[in-house]
Order: sequence, then structure tokens, then C-alpha cells
Amino acid sequence: MLFEVLLFSVTIIALVIASYSDLKSREVPDWLNYGLIFAALGIRGIFSVEGGWTILLSGLLGLGVCFGLASLFYYSNQWGGGDSKLLMGVGAVIGISYPFSLESLNLLWFFLALLLLGALYGLGWVLGLALIHRRTFGEGFRNLLYSYKNVHLLLGAFSLVVFLLFVFWLKGYSFLWPLVPFPLAAFYLFLFVTAVENHCFLRKVPIGTLTEGDWLEEDVVIDAKVALKKRTLEKSDLEHLRKLHKEGKLEKVLIREGIPFVPSFLLAYVLVTFGLGVVWAVLNAVLG
Repeated sequence: MLFEVLLFSVTIIALVIASYSDLKSREVPDWLNYGLIFAALGIRGIFSVEGGWTILLSGLLGLGVCFGLASLFYYSNQWGGGDSKLLMGVGAVIGISYPFSLESLNLLWFFLALLLLGALYGLGWVLGLALIHRRTFGEGFRNLLYSYKNVHLLLGAFSLVVFLLFVFWLKGYSFLWPLVPFPLAAFYLFLFVTAVENHCFLRKVPIGTLTEGDWLEEDVVIDAKVALKKRTLEKSDLEHLRKLHKEGKLEKVLIREGIPFVPSFLLAYVLVTFGLGVVWAVLNAVLG
């Protein structure tokens, strides 16, 4: 019991601080991410002295799996470095229990909860941005609607045909009617998110305020040559940009601001910790 309480307390404190930092500055400090990793493995190591080496092995397995996932998301430019390192820390916390059992899937449930809650949280965030920047967003959204006018007609016709099929030939499948407007709804949601990204997430940022993990939206061109291609900025990229700034060749770059995603880690961790506990209790009661 003490092991679980201690690990949970350390993780909640780390995730609350990380969420605050991400909301305030779009950055999670490395000391916090690495601190969570070492704290999780340290706690596991201490309790493995009496409880068995599998306690530490569980954390190492979770860390290894999340390292692979974090690398995939980072190098595909889906996540910044802070989110990726935080995932590794949570992987060390939740772990993958050995010998394998149902509890070994807890890390999988966390990841699925993170994706689901992250999607809902992200949708709420972009809705808020659309309201705050409603003028620029509205103009961009109207332009997107006009540029895809042929797609509207095709999807509208497709939805109408599917609807008529259900009415006249597929009456026994009326429970599938809610799927009829799905293509149109998905298409308009795509346009909505694209308009928000193009008009509410982009801003010119002074070189001195850039941090590792920022997303460079366009190539940096100096004297008609590409000095740096658009990508997630690493430490070497920041040094290169600062050198150009000192030489008077560059003042600002275009950065795509991401959604502060770390609060989703906190929500998913709390959900999985308490939600799965209830599920296991019910299963134990039912199965005896």
C-alpha cells in the first residue's frame, strides 16, 4: 500500500506542476521530466529490495515501451520533447507488471485514455481559440469552405444516396442511420480544425524566446538559401538560429504553437488510477 501511495503522490505532484508549466509557457522543464523518471525507478528500486526484483523490472519495461512510443511521436513531429519525456516518466510509474496479467495492460489503458481525453480536450481548446480569434478564424473558415465547394456537393450527394438506400431498401438497418451524416460532419470538423491551426496557432516569435521543441512552420531562408528547414527545433537548431540573430540576419521566425497537451496526461492518469481500481474491484466481486 505504501508503495502505491508514494508513487501516486509523486506522480500527481509532477503532473500538476507540468500541466501548469505547459499552460503558462508551452514548455515542461527537463528537470521535472527526468525527476519523475528517476523518482519512479528509485521508488521501485527501494521497494524491490523486499518486494522482489519484478517491481523494478515493471518500471523498466514501462519506460522502454514508452521510450519507443515517445520517439515515434517526437520524430514524426506530433509531439514536442517535453511531452515525449513525460510519457516516458508515466511509463516508469505505471509500468508493465511481470509475470504478465490483466494489470500488465494498465499502461495500454492509460495510453488509450490519453488519446481519447486528449482529443476531447484538444477539441475544446480549438473551440475556445476560434471564439477568441473569431474574426480571423471566420474569414479563414469561409475561404476554406469556398475552396472545397465541389467536395461539399459530392459529400452531400453521397449522404443523400445513402439516406435513400436506408429509407427504401435497407429498412431493417435503421439503427445505422446516425452514420449517414458522418462523412459530412467529419469533413466540416476537418475544415474547422484546419482553419484554427492556420489562423490561430501561427505567430512570429523573436529568436531569443525560442525553446527546444518549438515547431518551426516555414523554412528559414537567408540570402536566397535555406538555412534551416521547417521542423521541431532541437538544441543545435536553436544555437544555429541564435548565431544568425547575432550576425543581424534574422530577428523572428514563424512558429506553430501547439495545444498545451500535458493536462491530458493528468486527466488520463487520474482516470486510469481510480477507474481501473473500480473495474478490478467489480471483477473480483463477480468472479469471487
